[in-house]
Amino acid sequence: MRFFGKIRRFLTDARGAVTMEYVLLCVMLAAASVMMVIAFSRAVARQFAMVSYAMSGYAQEQLEKGVKQFRQAEKDDAVVADVFSDYMHGEKVNRQGE
Repeated sequence: MRFFGKIRRFLTDARGAVTMEYVLLCVMLAAASVMMVIAFSRAVARQFAMVSYAMSGYAQEQLEKGVKQFRQAEKDDAVVADVFSDYMHGEKVNRQGE
């Protein structure tokens, strides 16, 4: 009888519920932060590289060549992100022919 009373008290005890809510909130925020870093790290690094490239004192032709390279890298990233999104949503896509 005492054993079942302890189990009943344990199941009805709500003291840790608020703490658990905060733990879940922190885990969700950490996961979102990691996803944001993964999603935007290349874009942010590319922008910093572009600014430093522009401030380096290169000739106009070299800057235009650098801008084209950065824009091509952005297009490649967009294609990869699109394919990843399709796979995440359950759509099997063959993008090699495009």
